[in-house]
Amino acid sequence: MFSRFVNVIDRLGGGIAGVLNLIGGLALVALIPSFAWLVFGRYVLNETPTWVEQVSLILIVLITFPVAAAGIRDNSHLSVSFFRDALPPKMAAIVAAIGYGASAWFGYWMLIGAMDLVAFNWAKTMPIIHISDGLRSVPMAVCGAGIMFYSVVHILKIAARWKTISQARIYHDDLLNEDVK
Repeated sequence: MFSRFVNVIDRLGGGIAGVLNLIGGLALVALIPSFAWLVFGRYVLNETPTWVEQVSLILIVLITFPVAAAGIRDNSHLSVSFFRDALPPKMAAIVAAIGYGASAWFGYWMLIGAMDLVAFNWAKTMPIIHISDGLRSVPMAVCGAGIMFYSVVHILKIAARWKTISQARIYHDDLLNEDVK
């Protein structure tokens, strides 16, 4: 029953990660022509489009933060796992769970801090584009929530797959990606 729950939560997280990667990808696609317009306007038209700077700041946080949260799910972030991987499987899983616990703690505080920034800046407007300045911090809040969620899911996956981990010769992240029957 617990394993089924973890599998469902993991699949839900996979769908959310796909959406987060899509948001980052679309923001990257939008960033490229906006900078092309900036260069064209500045050097060909001799009239710099000033809105590009403000829009690019929003696009960069839309690229960075959602994709960073999705990277936690996929374990695609830079990590030093040499020492953890050298440990026996049970000990390595415990060390991994502690690391995910620390990441969840960080994600929680990132979410809280970003929500404070959203609330503080919501009444202000960004110059030139005239939208709420609080929108710049929303992707950071999404990232904090994503880091916390995906870290907790990893801890649950370690607990659900403990028997598989115990029987493995070495611990590796692929042990967590197989559905448990």
